[in-house]
Amino acid sequence: MRHLLVFMLLLLTSCGFHLRGSVALPPALSEIAVKDVSLNSDIAPELRQALENAGVRVSDSAAMVLQLRAEKYDKRVLSVDSVGRALEYGLSYSVRFSLKDEKGAMWIPEEPVTQTRDLRFDSTAVLGSANEETQLNTEMRRDAMFQILRQLQYAKEPEQSPHPSTLDSGSELRSTSSIPGVVSEGKGVNRVEPK
Repeated sequence: MRHLLVFMLLLLTSCGFHLRGSVALPPALSEIAVKDVSLNSDIAPELRQALENAGVRVSDSAAMVLQLRAEKYDKRVLSVDSVGRALEYGLSYSVRFSLKDEKGAMWIPEEPVTQTRDLRFDSTAVLGSANEETQLNTEMRRDAMFQILRQLQYAKEPEQSPHPSTLDSGSELRSTSSIPGVVSEGKGVNRVEPK
């Protein structure tokens, strides 16, 4: 049984399967900086730790920058009892992130990540409800972090369009026409080649 389990784990690994919590990032992200506009970000240090655990070198001077901003926790009432006391809350966590290189090219344009949970509130066990809310907030933030890491796994260098200065505006396209003996000079002009 033990040998069978080991074989299955090896098979899953060879197929590119990664256990939850592990990441395999592209070589371009072997070194990365994690920056957040807020000095009190909860997710930034957790992301740094997760990246280091994945073998990524986290450095403020890295060429690749994972930018975080607008981290937000929210809580709203979903249902109340007959006297107006809250029975259930809707919790949400959101953060925005982007990935760019030292030239400012966006590998991942800024996009939001959002997680939601429902919390049943028990007025007879306020402390227990508060502890559960903290746990759910931690869970949402952790799942948001894994969502960001999954996006990083598929990050690709943006395609570079040719700079206008590299194109000769005075040159004309010269190509062979499909009609024998006729050459296209571009701009809708055809010339008959002498035999």
